[in-house]
Amino acid sequence: MKHVVYIMVLLTCLSPLKAQQTLIYTQYTFNKAGLNPAASGTDLNQEMYYVFGVGRPYYGLSGSPKQTFVNFSYTIREPRSISFWQNIGIYVEDEESGLFSQNNFYAGYTMHRLLRKKILFSWGIYAGFRRIGRSTGGFDSNDPAVSKTTDLLLYPDLLPGVRVASQKFFAGLSLKQVSITSLRDFKGRKIGSPSRLTPTLYAEYGQKIPLMANVLFMPSVAVNAPIIGPPLIDATALFYLYNRVGLGVGMRGTSLVNGILQIRFLKNLCAGFAYGYAVGNMRYAQSQTFEIMVGVTPVGMDVKVTGQHSIARCPDLQF
Repeated sequence: MKHVVYIMVLLTCLSPLKAQQTLIYTQYTFNKAGLNPAASGTDLNQEMYYVFGVGRPYYGLSGSPKQTFVNFSYTIREPRSISFWQNIGIYVEDEESGLFSQNNFYAGYTMHRLLRKKILFSWGIYAGFRRIGRSTGGFDSNDPAVSKTTDLLLYPDLLPGVRVASQKFFAGLSLKQVSITSLRDFKGRKIGSPSRLTPTLYAEYGQKIPLMANVLFMPSVAVNAPIIGPPLIDATALFYLYNRVGLGVGMRGTSLVNGILQIRFLKNLCAGFAYGYAVGNMRYAQSQTFEIMVGVTPVGMDVKVTGQHSIARCPDLQF
């Protein structure tokens, strides 16, 4: 536990504020399959997985990002098989920010293999396309940089990922923006001067630590790191009580402090709320950020933390 805390503190202190070309979320463990396709369908007992959400970074500021996403997947396995299963699904993600917008549409496939000592290895990929749009307002139509370029780009995209998990920890890696290197499609069309699209590595690591009967502590770190350039790092500490309520705090670099509340209101349905307050220079423009997610019970809240004489459901294959 100590080394996890040390890593969280070190990475948070070293992480600078940097504009991102890929979408990030405060509740990254809730939308785990949206950030890494290998995290889709990790719970063998859950046949269907679904989650949707909205995010409003720096809400109220003119041109601030507006994010939405929807994720749905279905698990396929042979009867009585607990060592191998597959998952298929779709993921849709949208963002409007200033004069630009992006829409991402993916179909996903994930393969899970249970190794020795209850270690789950997962490999997954999203294949689809991205749509990058530019608003026609706010530009001078006589400007050559505008008149000689398009208002819309559409190109195929791939997002591969791997993940390793057990009852005590999870760790994952995925790659984004690996199909093209600039805002130019395969026909040569571009939006303005082609902006460079840097391949980005997304990595996360967390531990599940029982503190007492019916209380679980889950510290985690998520890194959104361009291949060239400094990373943006989220560090989060969540406490799950009685598999019903999750309370936590988080830090995004040195720019944003977050509070998180997750509530399980049906047998396997949960709502998550995150509120962020800017502590960097953005607080002078607009300090508030919020995020709402609804879906299947997220990692952490689905872990059975019981006393030594209690009986957990069998097989206990939640990763």
